[in-house]
Amino acid sequence: MKRFSFFLFSTTLLLGCSKTPEKQAELAVQDFVRNRVSDAKNYFPGKFRFRPYTKRDSLLYLAEMARINNLPAPPTPTVRDSVRIGTLVYHNYRDEMRNGVSVQDSGEYVVRPNGTVRMLIAESLRRKRLPK
Repeated sequence: MKRFSFFLFSTTLLLGCSKTPEKQAELAVQDFVRNRVSDAKNYFPGKFRFRPYTKRDSLLYLAEMARINNLPAPPTPTVRDSVRIGTLVYHNYRDEMRNGVSVQDSGEYVVRPNGTVRMLIAESLRRKRLPK
């Protein structure tokens, strides 16, 4: 009985320590941004918002970018393309330059299940650049 109790306790403890997909995405984005700001120690993360990211979302993003750049469009999304391929993360942060200037910035990132982070062009900028 003691062995079973110990096993049950150990399993519960290990499962409780695993990070949620959102927490993993948050840490991956923080790492990504920290490596690209003026000085890593002057990066101050703000809020994070998460949304599932599907292949359909990816194809729609590529279609918008193709229209902006006058390139051929990718294939039209289908029902099969509704499979989740990552997490879309909206993140705002503050970056202080070495000269003391503080900059507020934000970004949209896709975090794949393997931890790869890809920065997207913000939707507001894409909307402005789309041909009328």
